[in-house]
Amino acid sequence: MIAIFRTFLLAVAVATTASAGLLKQDFLTPNDGLLVRDTVTNLEWLTPVYTKGNTYNNVFVQGVLTTYGFRYATATEVTSMVNSNFGNPTTVSPGDVAGFNAAGQFFGYFGITENVFCSGGPCPRTQGLTSTPGGGASHLAFGMIQFGSTGWFITNNNWPDSIADPQMGSWLVRTSTVADTPEPGTMVLMGAGLVGLAWRRVSGRRQ
Repeated sequence: MIAIFRTFLLAVAVATTASAGLLKQDFLTPNDGLLVRDTVTNLEWLTPVYTKGNTYNNVFVQGVLTTYGFRYATATEVTSMVNSNFGNPTTVSPGDVAGFNAAGQFFGYFGITENVFCSGGPCPRTQGLTSTPGGGASHLAFGMIQFGSTGWFITNNNWPDSIADPQMGSWLVRTSTVADTPEPGTMVLMGAGLVGLAWRRVSGRRQ
């Protein structure tokens, strides 16, 4: 019983350190992984990979908005989501190793819209347009990039509304209708508590 209790305590520690606010979900087909749910804000993010190569609010994007109940996220919302879930990565080019790791984690959730070879080596990136206007007929874009062995958080990229590009999609978001379920860490804690009570009861009988 003591061994089981120790195993639960170890599981609690692992679950606590590995817990994350983001959960990948499917959008239109099984295993497409195009939706990312933030369990802290209860917002569902459509990865910019789905809308890449489309100009700001064009016919295709408008169809996604009206058909599936999305809206454009603001620059503040995107910044908060990235900083909260990926360790507040640097926004200064050429970035750093921590930014490289943060971008890798980011790609694991949101995918890569464009993966090309730059002068410093491979430089995969994913960017998305927001509802926040830039200068003139443009909107601010945000995303992550790896450049060789470094990486950074791309912020306030003033992107013209008329230009489509493989690296650029849109940050579309909606409120999740999925009912909250206990996170793994919470479930492990509950299990540890039950095991602890059982162990205490058994120990009491032996005295």
